[in-house]
Amino acid sequence: MMTKTEIKKIKRFLEEFSWLLERYSSVDLKNAINFIDNPTPNINSVRKIVGNYESPNPNLHFLTGVLPSLFMDTSLFKNNEDIAHFSKSVLRVEIPRAHKKSKYEIIGHIVCETNNLDDRGLDKLVKALSLIVSDDSKKNQVANRKQSSSYDWNEMIQELTKE
Repeated sequence: MMTKTEIKKIKRFLEEFSWLLERYSSVDLKNAINFIDNPTPNINSVRKIVGNYESPNPNLHFLTGVLPSLFMDTSLFKNNEDIAHFSKSVLRVEIPRAHKKSKYEIIGHIVCETNNLDDRGLDKLVKALSLIVSDDSKKNQVANRKQSSSYDWNEMIQELTKE
C-alpha cells in the first residue's frame, strides 16, 4: 500500500509531466528518438530537429568551440605564457596578470573575450586553426616550428592560409 506522501509525489510528477507534454507538444518525439538512435543522421533529419538555424557569427562560434581544446594541447601550448602570447599577438586580447592565473582562467577569459571580436576579420585565423585541428601533420608542423626562437603565430597563420 502506498503512503500519502508517495501518492502526492506521483500526483505532482504526473501533473508536471502533463505540463511538459503540453508545453512541448510541437516537438516531434519520434523524430527525436530516431535522432538519438541514429548517431550519424543525414543533414535533412538534423534540419527537422534544429530548424534552419544559421549562425550569424560563424567564425566566433568556431573559435569559442575550438580554442579551449587547442589551448589544452601541450604540444602547441606548453604553458600559460604561450596561451597569453597567442591571445595577445593573434586575437589582440590582453590577459591581465596572466602569470597569476590558472590555465582554465586564462582560457575562459579568452573565450569570453572572443565574443567581442569582429567576426568579419577572422576568416584567415579560422581557416588556419581549422587546418591545425583537423590535420595532425599540420599540427605537428606548427608544434615543430614553435621550437625555433623565431616563431611567430601571425607568420604561421599566413603560411597556412596561402592559396
